[in-house]
Amino acid sequence: MASDASSLKPVPVRRRSASRLAAIQVGYQALMSGKSVAAIAPEFLKYYAADVVKSFRVKDIDHEHFSALSAGVEAEAENLDASIADCLSDGWSLDRVSLIERALLRAGTMELCHMPHLPARAVVSEYAGLSDACGGDVAFVNAVLDRVAQSARVVEMGRPKTKA
Repeated sequence: MASDASSLKPVPVRRRSASRLAAIQVGYQALMSGKSVAAIAPEFLKYYAADVVKSFRVKDIDHEHFSALSAGVEAEAENLDASIADCLSDGWSLDRVSLIERALLRAGTMELCHMPHLPARAVVSEYAGLSDACGGDVAFVNAVLDRVAQSARVVEMGRPKTKA
């Protein structure tokens, strides 16, 4: 029987996962409130980051990744939304996507399109898992991000898939 310690992801991976969840939550709050990420992030970090850290069993989130991801999502929101919309099935529009799923998809698309040092399959898998934790539709988030990865990372992912 494997011990709890042997089944855990390495600490740096968990710290990045924690930063992803924090960025998703900040992005969701920005979508809900209409406020900027820059206005929301400091308050989130002050009052809620400890809960994220505790749930991932790390000393702190990866602040560098959190900052890059949060700022990037805000700066690239229109381009990210266009990439996401291109990967939705026919008959679907971005307006039909829930705000939590939009926050998840934006963050995942940001990593896939602007952070090539992160393996695409790991990014897609991570955001599918985070979707489950956030109450999103895991299969939907996984399918859309897989299409984004097929488009953005052609060499890494192989031949692009067509819309389902």
